This record gives sequence, structure tokens and C-alpha cells, in this order.
Amino acid sequence: MKRPKIAIAQFNPRPGDLLGNSRRIVECIEEAREKGAELVVFPEEAVSGYCIGDHNRNSVLIEESLKILHAVIAPATANIAAIVGLVSPDPNHSMNDGARGARNSFAFVENGKVKSLGHKTLLVDDGVLSDTRFFLPNDPSALEPVLLESTGTRVGVLICQDMWDDFGDVKPARILAAKGADVLVVINSSPYYVGRKADRLEVARRRVAETGLPLFYVNTVGAQDNGKNIILFDGGSFVLEPAGAVTEYPQFEQGVFLPGIDDGVKTTPKGRIEELYDALTFGLRELFSRLDASGVVIGLSGGIDSAINAALVHQVLGGDRLLLLNMPSRFSSATTRDNAARQARLLGAEYKVHPIEDIVRQKKAEFELLNGTSMATLTFENIQARERGNLLMTYSQERGYLVVGNGNKTEFQRGYATLYGDILGAVMPIGDVIKTDVYRLANYINDRFGPLVPEEVITILPSAELSDEQSVDEGKGDPFDYDVEAPIGLELLEMERTPAELRALFETRGLDPEIWNPVRGDVLVYDKMSADAFEKLAWEVFRSIERTVFKRIQAPPILKVSRKAFGYDFRESMFVRLRF
Repeated sequence: MKRPKIAIAQFNPRPGDLLGNSRRIVECIEEAREKGAELVVFPEEAVSGYCIGDHNRNSVLIEESLKILHAVIAPATANIAAIVGLVSPDPNHSMNDGARGARNSFAFVENGKVKSLGHKTLLVDDGVLSDTRFFLPNDPSALEPVLLESTGTRVGVLICQDMWDDFGDVKPARILAAKGADVLVVINSSPYYVGRKADRLEVARRRVAETGLPLFYVNTVGAQDNGKNIILFDGGSFVLEPAGAVTEYPQFEQGVFLPGIDDGVKTTPKGRIEELYDALTFGLRELFSRLDASGVVIGLSGGIDSAINAALVHQVLGGDRLLLLNMPSRFSSATTRDNAARQARLLGAEYKVHPIEDIVRQKKAEFELLNGTSMATLTFENIQARERGNLLMTYSQERGYLVVGNGNKTEFQRGYATLYGDILGAVMPIGDVIKTDVYRLANYINDRFGPLVPEEVITILPSAELSDEQSVDEGKGDPFDYDVEAPIGLELLEMERTPAELRALFETRGLDPEIWNPVRGDVLVYDKMSADAFEKLAWEVFRSIERTVFKRIQAPPILKVSRKAFGYDFRESMFVRLRF
């Protein structure tokens, strides 16, 4: 059996743009043919895009996808074959609610003809994925390899979750191997998080070991959304040989790659923070492109969160499309005001100082006169944040710029943010980044690109600066030790550990140093508190997450870069209060 020349198309579909996507699929087919490929493989749902929500049930989209497959894509396959992901109708079966059936499918197209359709067997409902809401599962007995006529090769096609069969009774890869497959191809729209590529390789190696077949893993690249999360697809395709050799292709890049021709684009391993930086800038670049953003406005306080967002947006759009707005009150220190001005100069961005002191004093006085009572301290803090939000939205509307919000994941878990104040904007880029990683990002950016974040922004005490009790010049700041608070939240949310399990790890000094090593000082958590105090704090964070759901469900979309992001990844309810 001659080994076919299989090209990998890391394809970036525009959700819902059937005609535009199909035309670009044709361009990729032509590029693959020019490179000498005999088969080119596209990702899962390449025709429609993966994150299209209930449009997966839209009969017009489904029928038009099939028409475009026949009318546009198939005629482009002269002297080449293609495997293309799409949604296809199943008129013979219904969904559980009686709606017309649909399948998550692939089309095998060769020499101008659609030879066959195959379907996803193992559906997944996890995190941002909701297959069973939209699709019927394939009957495992219907799994069959497709025959590539040009080489006589039998290709076993798996769709994403079909490769992840470790915990189920149905083993699609083994079924296809038993039916004579010579090679496995896995088409995917696999959502990204930091470290995801290693997980995929580990599972793929098990399938190769079980079947003895080479495996081509083809993944979508780009950004799509589910309304609350910007979901990144990193590409990161690879070819895995039975002897163990692996050829990896780039993350966060479109392209048509033919092994043997394009091996020069093999990737090198990245550190965790480097990968995080690449993911965030990629996601922002995709978002701004999709929204046709003419510019961005950020409230630049002189603190670490706004500084990181300013640096990230600068890397994507440049300084000439970035407006940085400093909005001081009497509580804003000279230190943070100087930091903000200094960073604006470093970034070459437009910088404006728009004080809020007079307007918040006026609002406070009017409220106290009409209400007949003195305004509470927390209320006064919150109207400062809301006035800043009002100014940001005003500049946004006047300039036609997008507002980028500054909240991070650790503050979200505590609800340490003001509704309609700093919880606003088109996107919150670091909403899925824990506070300690925000500091690590700052150091990484400065080391790689030069001083884009002033050093004093990194070293000063983090503070909201909304009262005299939060003066950084007096050593007063936020009421949290972020070196402890941030990793506790990560452990509870992403690792799904209980406070008792965390206590056990604490007592054996077994907490993961990659996330638990401090960024502010060098004192380890084991030397800061007792096991009782540690477990108590873990429960406190857990209860805070329960109490503050109402804020997060009103927050802007965030870029998903972790195993479990707030939004429609970590599913929450405002009414849940765990008691036992």
C-alpha cells in the first residue's frame, strides 16, 4: 500500500459564512494540489464554523451547507481528494424534542464527486461543548474507512471526541482499524487552553499504540464565541507515526501543511506563560478583526491589570489605535498617576487625564441631600468605579472605539469588581487569567519585548484606590494575599479540588509549585499560615464564588485560556448554596 500524501488544512472558518468559507476551502484545496497532496483534510464543521449555537438546528444552514458542498467544494477536487467537516441533515431521524435530525459529519470528496458522508459517533457535552443539543450520534456499526482511489488507501476518519474513547465502551479507532483502515485521520474543532496540546498528543499516542496506524490530527484555528466566552482554536495539528515520531505544526497560524514538504515549520516547546501570551494576543487579534475595531479605549489606572491589557492591545493594534484614559480621584496616588503616564509614553498611545473628583462629590452631595443620610463608604467607592465606566463608554461612543475591561479571574471569583463600573466593555482579555499569572505576564512581556510595563507597576502593592484605606503610598492595598488567593481559586475551579483535598496537599507540602510559587516575595504558603487557616480560606473563596454569580453573568465576554473559564464553560447558578 502506497502511503498517500496527506495535507493538513489548519482552517479558520467564519461562523455562519457558508459561501465565504467554501470559497476559502477551495483555495486551500488548490494550494494542497499544487504542493503535490493526494488528500487534503479540513477540520470539524469547516463549512459553517463550530460555535454557531442553535444555528446547528437551522434547517436553512444545514441544507445550504450540503448544497454548497456539491456546488462549490466538490468541483474543486479534480485530481485530489478532500475530507471536509460540516453539519448534514438526517431526514430519517428526529431529535429528542421532535426536531429534524442533524449530524456532525464529514464529507469525503474525490475527483469532483461527493463519495460519502460519515458522522461523529461519540458526542460530548463538556465545558463549552454541547453536542447532544444539536446532533444525533452515529451508529458505531456504520463506521467504515473511506477508500482513496488514487493510492488504494483506506482512511479511517474520526471526528474530534471519537478519538477520546478511554472512558466509554465504543472504540471508534479500533473499529476502523479492524475494518481495514491503513491510516487514521482525526478532524477537530478542539477548544484551546494552556497545555491542551500535550493532552491531545497523549490521547493520540494511545490510539496509535492500540491500532498500529499513523494518525493525522487536524484542528481548527481561529476565535469563535458562545456569547459569554471567546473560544480559541489553536490549530496545533500533528502527525503521529506508529514508531513514535511526531511532526507538529504551529499553534495560532492558518496554513496548508504537507508532511515532507512543510516539515520546516515544526514547533518548539513553549513555556506556560509564553503560550498564554501568544493565546491572548491571538484571541484579541481575531476579536478585533471580526468586530472591525477602529480602536480601543482602556481605563489606565497605573495598576497591573490595566497595564497588562494596554500592553496586550498595543501588541495587537499598535499605539496609534489605543486611547488610554486615566481618571483620577483624590484617592489616586501620585505613584499610580505617574505609572499610567509613563506607560502611555512607552506604548506611544494617546493619553488623556479625565478627573472624576468633582462629579463624584456632586453625586454624593445630591444623594445625601435627597436621601437624608450620609452615603456609606462602599457606595461611595462604587460610584467612583461607575463614573469611570460612564466615561469609558462615552469616549467609546464618541470615538467609535471598543472598551476593553480590566478584570482578572481572581477578582471575579471574589466579586471584587463593580457592576456597571469596571465590569464593562466588549471583552475582558484577562478575565480567565489568575492574578499571579498577570504578574508573570508582565515580566514575560518586558523580558521579550522591552519595557512595555513600567517596573513600578509590577512592584507596587495592588490597590483599587477608592478610599483612604487603599493608599499605595501608605502601603495599603487590596484585602487579599494574591499569592494564596489566586492559586486557591485555580485549584477549586479548574482542578475541581475540595478544600479538604487542598488541605491534604498543604499538609504534605504537595501543592503544585508552578502555580503556588509566589510572585510577590519569596515566602511559601506553608510558611504563611496553618493548615486550619488554609482550609478556612479555601472555604471562604468557595463561598465567595457561590455568592457572586450575579456579577459574572453580567460581565463582558472573556477569552477562554484555562481548563475552566467563567461564563458558559464553568456552569453556575445564582441560587446554589452548598450546605451539608
